[in-house]
Amino acid sequence: MVADQATISSLGLSGSFVGMDNQTVAIHDLSRTAQPVGSSFTNFDFIDFPVASGYPSLLANFIPFGSGNPANCSTNTASALAGQTCTLTAATTPSVPGGSPFTFLNTSNGTGGCCNSSATWDISGVTADGLSAWNAIFTSEFTTSYQSVLGTFSSVGAVSDGFSGAVTVTITPIPEPATMALMGAGLVLMGAGFRRFEKKRRK
Repeated sequence: MVADQATISSLGLSGSFVGMDNQTVAIHDLSRTAQPVGSSFTNFDFIDFPVASGYPSLLANFIPFGSGNPANCSTNTASALAGQTCTLTAATTPSVPGGSPFTFLNTSNGTGGCCNSSATWDISGVTADGLSAWNAIFTSEFTTSYQSVLGTFSSVGAVSDGFSGAVTVTITPIPEPATMALMGAGLVLMGAGFRRFEKKRRK
């Protein structure tokens, strides 16, 4: 498995991540079989810090379902309205057996029309040293309605776009000095290579 990469942005950095802007992290692919949506799974090495070996890897162990309204999911672009949300399930079009982690949202394009859209999804886990918990919220932006995005996914089986993510790491027990590095750290990841997001989750 080859890891995708993302670049740490200076936007929103805090804690000991300050000064790591423009550094590269490795993000490993997830599999629906090994990392199912909506239930805990075995710790999976999700994000590594090749340029900062002192930072423990972020191990993922939970991906919640999206919070969009399945009744609004369709590929009919004429039905698109600003404010609509959608999370795909086995009963939606397109169908995602087992449910999806993605929450789609249609937004106004600023000229009174519709729509731009976004997809957000959460992932959480622990650090490899076992001392900290972390949570990440990822977002991908589209210049079309999510109905159009879902139409592409339905016909092609994949959707490709860039993404950004905000990762918060919180030390849960009282840390020793050597483990202070991640205290209160906020991390913004700006990524390329966000590919086939629903397809990968369906494996």
